[in-house]
Amino acid sequence: MNLCLPCVFVALLMASPALSVAARVPNAPPAEAAMHESHDTAAVQDLAAVPEVRWASDAPLREGMRRVRAATEALSHGAHGRLDVAQVHAIASELEAAVQDMIARCQLLPEPDAGLHPLLASVLQASATLAGGDFDADALAKLEAVLARYPALFEDADWGVSRSDPA
Repeated sequence: MNLCLPCVFVALLMASPALSVAARVPNAPPAEAAMHESHDTAAVQDLAAVPEVRWASDAPLREGMRRVRAATEALSHGAHGRLDVAQVHAIASELEAAVQDMIARCQLLPEPDAGLHPLLASVLQASATLAGGDFDADALAKLEAVLARYPALFEDADWGVSRSDPA
């Protein structure tokens, strides 16, 4: 198994609210802690520049992103009040499981792997927001932004094919 250690590190830092800036920079003066906090926020919001040539994707990434897309499509029903707490919680769990599977099975080269980190961090943040079971429009928007960004960064010939289309 090829364990993508940078992915694991990023996922742990971004997914755990308990890992605050103070925990990550324990002896930092307040100004330095604030700098690290703004850097962390910027890392998620300031996504990697689009490469001149899209990066190759691996099977775990393609499968994982399809799981993220299916969960996001399911979550979109929450905008119309059509999801209960258990359904939102299940979607949050599926999002987290999809990311964890991508991390565990990662076979990407270092540059595309680094470009993927902000996307995975955003998915994990949305999952954490939804874990309480309440629909959250901001989490849905974050997931939709990830899904829009993914094909700009990675080559995935079947990404545009609808799940209902024959494969």
